Amino acid sequence: MINVILVDDEPHANSLLKVLIEKEFSNVITVVGTAQSIKEACSLIVNNSIDLVFLDIHMPEENGFALFNYFSTPTFDVIFTTAYDRYAIQAFKYSAFDYILKPIDESVLYETMQRYLVEKSNSNALKEQIALLKSYVDQAEEGKKRIFFNTLTGFELTYVNDILFIKADGNYSEVHIAGDKKIVVSQSLRTVEKRLPQSLFFRTHKSYIVALAAVMSYDKKEKTVKLTDGSTLEVSYRRENDFLNRVLEKV
Repeated sequence: MINVILVDDEPHANSLLKVLIEKEFSNVITVVGTAQSIKEACSLIVNNSIDLVFLDIHMPEENGFALFNYFSTPTFDVIFTTAYDRYAIQAFKYSAFDYILKPIDESVLYETMQRYLVEKSNSNALKEQIALLKSYVDQAEEGKKRIFFNTLTGFELTYVNDILFIKADGNYSEVHIAGDKKIVVSQSLRTVEKRLPQSLFFRTHKSYIVALAAVMSYDKKEKTVKLTDGSTLEVSYRRENDFLNRVLEKV
């Protein structure tokens, strides 16, 4: 029998998942208990021999990743139950973790568990996979934040994910935003660059900073990058290789 715990701060989510698991897999899986916090989850793991943890990420106090602060070398496998958006889901796939998107669909749960029972994950690689996955989720969260820019008349706020590129204009900068909007910022490009999440942006040229998520294509002959809004920007020769490596990391 495989011993399982369910970790989610929402009691009804734990209850639903427990019902679905026991409906289809009671012959091979035992739900040892449920937890609504990382602290409760740690107690269950320490006091029981746990093979698999269904783990929600977005929880108050400590998020799901905090579990691995207490178990530096986990002996259990993990399946995430998450309501994260498409960007994060791509990260889950890339990191080799399994996941179930909330609200949980019975057929998806069945397929996921069948795959787990047949293949199971490689626990020896768990620590590296956790670090990789966390970095992608952190990037997704950074993009959802708002950032303020000082302007000639005051300031403006925008979501980080909405920024396409920033262009130098002397001692000022132009922040180009999705929806054909532009903010003239009373700061140099160097100053703006220091305030942006480095994981999401790249300085392609002395005059440009590009949002990596906005990149559509690259012309190696012309040394230009095309963005989702149709803008075509220069890439300096000395930054080309680093730029291409950063873009390919996102694919």
